[in-house]
Amino acid sequence: GELEATMLHSFIKTSKLRCWLSRPNSPPAIQECKVLFDNMSAPKSATSLGEELAEDPLDNSLQAPSSARAVTVSEDLYALIKRRTAILRARLKFDGVIYSRASTHVGNSQIFFYPQGDRLLSPVPGSIRHIYATPTGELVFAVHRLLPLHDQTIDPFAMYPHFPAKMFSSSFHSRLENVKVSWVVGHFARWAVSSDTVVILSLSRVSTVIHFQNHWCLTTAKQD
Repeated sequence: GELEATMLHSFIKTSKLRCWLSRPNSPPAIQECKVLFDNMSAPKSATSLGEELAEDPLDNSLQAPSSARAVTVSEDLYALIKRRTAILRARLKFDGVIYSRASTHVGNSQIFFYPQGDRLLSPVPGSIRHIYATPTGELVFAVHRLLPLHDQTIDPFAMYPHFPAKMFSSSFHSRLENVKVSWVVGHFARWAVSSDTVVILSLSRVSTVIHFQNHWCLTTAKQD
């Protein structure tokens, strides 16, 4: 049908693009683009995923296990939750997606999320610093939001709204904020292009572009 034809056409175009990017005589600029393309399109193998799951059993729900014990929290987390102890987790699994704190796995800590859960706002990027349990046992994220570029900085990716990349500052907001797992729309890859600028790229297979106050961000239907 029409859907199958569209999928086949997309697959053929992607294969041709991958072949072209892999040519050994490609210019340096194209080779740098290949790094972003590989992060966006190359799926994690079942073997590597299985090995990761085997390293640390994951929670399949958002509730901390009844056997978990509270520990003393760091000062940055205390400033957010106003409690000296809490149940902490290194990672969790929700809807088939693995999320980790940055100290456990940097890639799985990089997320797009709706600020305060408001889906009328554009998703913003951030890094999971802690995964902790609220007094009711719900597991939530404590996140450092990535800062936007200065207004005078030109984002070259803005010219290509259907390529899911955008430039941001390499610095994070100094304060943590709470993010529920249901507010997260997907992971992203991060690539430093200078000491103070990074490119972030959606790792979701299905994405749309949201225009909001002359900026664009990414949402995902679902991440594999």
